[in-house]
Amino acid sequence: MTDLTVDADKAPSALQNLQRRTAPIVDAVTGESRVASAGRFVGGTVVFLVVVEIVFKLSLNNLINGIALGSLYGLIAVGIILIYRTNRIINFAAAAVGAVPAIFALLLDVQRHIPYLAVLPIALIGGPLFGALTDILIMRRFAKSPRLIATVATLGIAQGFAALGFFIPIWIGARAGQIPNVPTPWDGFQINDGRGQPILTGNQIAALLVTVVVATSLALFLRYTRIGIALRASAENSDRASLLGIPVKRVQTTAWMLAGLLAAIAIYFQSPLIGVPNNATLGFDSLLYALAAAVIARMERIGLALAAGTGAGIIEFGVVSQKGKSSLVGAYMLVVILGALLVQRKSQARAHDAGGSSWDVVKSFRPIPAELRSLPEVNAARIALYTLAAVVAVGLAFVVPEPDLPKLILLPLYGMVGVSLVVLTGWAGQISLGQFGLVGIGAAAAGGLVANHGADFFVATFAGILAGVVAAVLIGLPAVRIQGLYLAVTTLAFAYACSGYVLDKTTWFGSWLLPRGLVQSFPRPLLYGRIDLEDDRNFYLVCLAALVLSMLAATAFRKNRSGRVLIASRDNQRAAPAYGINLVRTRLAAFAVSGGIAGGAGALFAYAQHQVIPGSYSVLQSIIVFLAAVIGGLTSVPAAVLGLVTLQAFTLFGPNFYQGLGQDFVSIVPLILTGPLLVLNLYQYPGGTAEVLFARRDNFLRWVARRHNLMVPSLIADRLVEEERTPDDDELIVEAERHVEEAVAVGTDAAVLCPVCGEHLTLVDAAEHEHLRIGSPA
Repeated sequence: MTDLTVDADKAPSALQNLQRRTAPIVDAVTGESRVASAGRFVGGTVVFLVVVEIVFKLSLNNLINGIALGSLYGLIAVGIILIYRTNRIINFAAAAVGAVPAIFALLLDVQRHIPYLAVLPIALIGGPLFGALTDILIMRRFAKSPRLIATVATLGIAQGFAALGFFIPIWIGARAGQIPNVPTPWDGFQINDGRGQPILTGNQIAALLVTVVVATSLALFLRYTRIGIALRASAENSDRASLLGIPVKRVQTTAWMLAGLLAAIAIYFQSPLIGVPNNATLGFDSLLYALAAAVIARMERIGLALAAGTGAGIIEFGVVSQKGKSSLVGAYMLVVILGALLVQRKSQARAHDAGGSSWDVVKSFRPIPAELRSLPEVNAARIALYTLAAVVAVGLAFVVPEPDLPKLILLPLYGMVGVSLVVLTGWAGQISLGQFGLVGIGAAAAGGLVANHGADFFVATFAGILAGVVAAVLIGLPAVRIQGLYLAVTTLAFAYACSGYVLDKTTWFGSWLLPRGLVQSFPRPLLYGRIDLEDDRNFYLVCLAALVLSMLAATAFRKNRSGRVLIASRDNQRAAPAYGINLVRTRLAAFAVSGGIAGGAGALFAYAQHQVIPGSYSVLQSIIVFLAAVIGGLTSVPAAVLGLVTLQAFTLFGPNFYQGLGQDFVSIVPLILTGPLLVLNLYQYPGGTAEVLFARRDNFLRWVARRHNLMVPSLIADRLVEEERTPDDDELIVEAERHVEEAVAVGTDAAVLCPVCGEHLTLVDAAEHEHLRIGSPA
C-alpha cells in the first residue's frame, strides 16, 4: 500500500483535483500567487518598514537582527499553522516539541565543547521524533475530544516538556538561562560600516539562509510529494479526505513531525542571537510572537506567516532599542493581534466549519432530575455537603497557624478567578489564558484609588469590578468576529500587555493607574467601625464571603435566560441566531460577568498584599489557574473552585513539607501537576474531577430512585447501557473498528472487478470507470 491511497497513475484526475483545491496553501510559499496579491504584499511591507522607522528609528544592525530573529519566529508559526490545518486546534506546544532536543544539542556544544555543526543532527532528528511521539502517544487519544480539550492538552504537553527541559541543563551541568549565547563556526564573520559598527554578522546570515532553505523545501514537499499532497487535502477537510482513502492519522503525524522539525531548527539557530531558552516552553514569550504571526496569516497562508514572524522580530528589536527592555513587546503584540483579527473576514470555508463544528462543546453535567429534588435523602445530602464545605472553609481560619494566614487569604481569591473562568470558558466556550491580567487590572484600579485618594473599601472594590468589566469587554470584542480558539492567543497577548505595560509604573498608563510615590503600601480599613480587616483571620472570612457571593452570582446567571442562551451560543453558533439569540450581546455579557468577578478578586488581592505587586499577576499565573480550572472541571462552578483551590493550596503550603527535597523539586512541582498529570486527567476524565464527582452523585441518585420505586429515564438509561455492556461486547467493538479501518484503507488495493472488461479497480477508480458509471452501456 502506498503512502497516499489515491494513486497518481490510476487516478490522475483525483490527484489533479487535490492539487487544484489545495494550491492556495502553497502559493504563499512558492510565490505563484496573483500579481495583485504580490503587489499588496510589497506595499504592505514598505508601509510597515516606514512606520517602524518613524516609531523606533532602528539602526541597520538592529533591523537586520530583527529580520533574522523574526524569520525564525515565522518557522514556528508555520508549525502552528500545519497543526491547526490538520487537527483544528491551536498548538501551544509548537515551540516546546522541538525545544527539548535543541536545548540538549546546544548544551552539549557549550558544556561539553562538541562542535556546533556536529550536534545539529540531534536537533534535526529529535524534533520530528518528539513530534511523532507527541501525536501517537498523546494527541491521538484526543482525536474525538472537543477542540477546547485538545487545545488544553497541548498546554499540558508544553508544561511537560518544560519539566523535561528544566532537568536537561542540570544533567549536563549548567542552567540554560545562565548561557548568554552559543559559539558558532561563523562567529568571527561580520560586515562593518564606516565607523566600525557591525551591520551584518555570520549568525544573522545563517538564520536567514536556514529560513529560506527550509521554506523552499517545505513548499516543494507540499506540492510534489504524495504525503505532502495528502497533507494539503486533509487540511482542507479531514472527513472528506478520509472518505477518499487518505490516511488522515498518518498525515496528522507528519504534520506534528514537521512542526517539531521547524521548532527545533528555529530554536537551534536563534540561540546564537539571543541565547539558549530557559525551558522548553520558551517562557511563552517567543511562542507569543509565533502565535501572532499565525493569527495574522489566518492560520492558512504560510508565506504570510513567515513575513509576519519577521515583522514581530523587527518590532521586538525596535522596542528593546528604544525602551531598553522587552517586557513592553507584549503590548505591541496585543495591538497587532487585535488589529489582525478585527480586519479579517468573519466567514470561513464551509468545509472547515463542517469539520470542526462538532468539536466546539465541552462536557456538561445534568442537574438533579426534577422528580428527585424534593426527596428527603437528596435534601439531607445537599445540606450535609454544604455544611461540611462551610465547616472546612471557616474552620481553616482557626486551624492554620498565624504566620500562614496570609497564604490562606489567597485561596478564596483564586477560587473567584476559577468562577470567572467557568463563565467565560466553560459556559461561553472562549479560552482565556490571560485571566490574571484582568485580576491585575482590578488590583491596579482599586489599589490606585486607595493609595492615591484614600477611597472607601466598597468604592475601591466596585472600581476593581468595573475595571475588570471594561477590560474584559474590550478584549472580548474580537470574539464577535472570531471563534473561541483564536481568543486564546488574544488573551495570552493581553496577559503580557498587562504585566509589561499596564502594571509598569514607568509607562503612561501605569503611572496614572498604579499607586504613586515611594511608599506604595496601604492599610486595610476598619469595616463598619468594628471589623478590623488588618486581622488576617477577619480578612480571610471577608474574602471567603466574596467567593460565596461570586459563586451564587455565577449560578444565578447560568440558571436564567442569559445563561441558557450562552450555552446555546456555545454549542451551535450558526443555529442560535435562528432562535432570536444575539451572539454579540450574549458573548459580551459573558465577558462582562467573567471580568467583573476577576476584577473583584483583583481588588481583594491588592488589599491582601497591602499594595499592587506586578509580579503577582504574571502570565505564568494565568496559565496555571486556567489549567487548574480544567483539572477541576470547566463547566461546574464548585468543581472548578475545588480544583483551583486544591492546586494553589498544594503550591503555597506544599513547600512546608517537601522543602527538604531541594529547590529544584519545589520549582518543578507546578510543571508536573499542570503537565503530565493534566494530560492523564484529561484522557481519563475529559470533564475533569467534576466528571468523577457527578458520577458518584448519579450513583447516589439511582439508589434514591430505587428506594422510592421511581422511574428516572435519564439515570436508568445510563445504567442500562453500562450493565448490558460485557467484555465480549468490547471485543466486538474493537473488531468492528478494525474492519472499518481496513475498509477505509482499501484505497489502492484492487477491491472491485469490472463485470464487462474484467479490470481490477480501486473504490476511487470504480466511481469513474466507463462501464460502472450510471447510464453507461453494458
